[in-house]
Amino acid sequence: MLLRVDAKAGHRDTRATNRRLVLQSLFRSAGRSRADLARQTGLTPATVSDLVADLLDEGLAEELGRGPAKVGKPSTLLKLNEKSRSIIAVDLSDSSILKAAVMDLEGEVLHRVHREFRGVTGENAVALTEQAITEAISLAPGPLLGVGVGTPGIVTTGGVVVEAHNLGWADLDLAQRLSDTFGLPVRISNDANAAALAEFSSGGTARQNLMVVKIGSGIGAGLVINGQQYLGERFAAGEIGHIVVRDDGPVCRCGNRGCLEAFVTVPLLRAALEAGEDPERVVAAAGQNLGLALAGPVSVLDIQHVVVADTGLPLQDGLCRTAMSSLRTRTLASLGQSVAVRPSDLGDDVVLLGANVLVLSQELGVA
Repeated sequence: MLLRVDAKAGHRDTRATNRRLVLQSLFRSAGRSRADLARQTGLTPATVSDLVADLLDEGLAEELGRGPAKVGKPSTLLKLNEKSRSIIAVDLSDSSILKAAVMDLEGEVLHRVHREFRGVTGENAVALTEQAITEAISLAPGPLLGVGVGTPGIVTTGGVVVEAHNLGWADLDLAQRLSDTFGLPVRISNDANAAALAEFSSGGTARQNLMVVKIGSGIGAGLVINGQQYLGERFAAGEIGHIVVRDDGPVCRCGNRGCLEAFVTVPLLRAALEAGEDPERVVAAAGQNLGLALAGPVSVLDIQHVVVADTGLPLQDGLCRTAMSSLRTRTLASLGQSVAVRPSDLGDDVVLLGANVLVLSQELGVA
């Protein structure tokens, strides 16, 4: 999935693409002049001025005043008006609590909405999601750009949840359901893919190739390859939770025996700690199995940077170190020794931030 526009358009859809180029250049900038925008986008000054006039009229851009003069008259600087629109972001990845937030265009959380989510499945889960979005919309300070949702399961680019065992969903067109209800653009993503979007756009990793492992009630990975999100032919790329790591392991809810998800999830790790098991041994076992599952995709894709999204447990550093050690023993030395596995810096909001980026990238073309 294309996250941002990198080159000016040809004759097809020229204005829309060029508008996205200008918005991408303004996104998270301290201020750019019209001449700056023309140089960076390759568009003509007249085209830039025309597009900027529209963005100013819509409130998406704002003028900051005169910048420092290099030669001649100082130019007026412009930036994206991050407060001009709000985005409703929803995180369904936690089996105990549904999280929703009103966010601005830079990902700042303006308001939060939480709902008890333990044991909620099927139509009840859809209804609770709609209730949370309704409350979030009531808190939004201005016009809405859209709604973004990160959910467990296999999700198509059109927002159909093909299957989400935890939620009891199968072939659910969640995007259409929510769009019909709220009259807004709705974008749906697998939660791990949303976490990857957040890391790519907002995390501390300036990488074009990235794998983000999301551990919650299940475990999965999101992939960014050459600066674009990779979803796979059946939208199931990154389903590492069902890689078999031990043939003699317990039966997984998918029906296979010894899947990674039968060993490494937040509820399983938390239960082991609460039962009084040695934390170091719990982390060592989880990290070893995670590294074993990661060795294949890391070797196939030659990805050098793996981020483990917030697990909600105080053991992430140890888990990452153990996983990296396990991975390195199972890959070619020249490859494994250069792979880094680290915790995410984005904390509990990583899926919300990814849902925000999902709407931004699809509606404005920026990331």
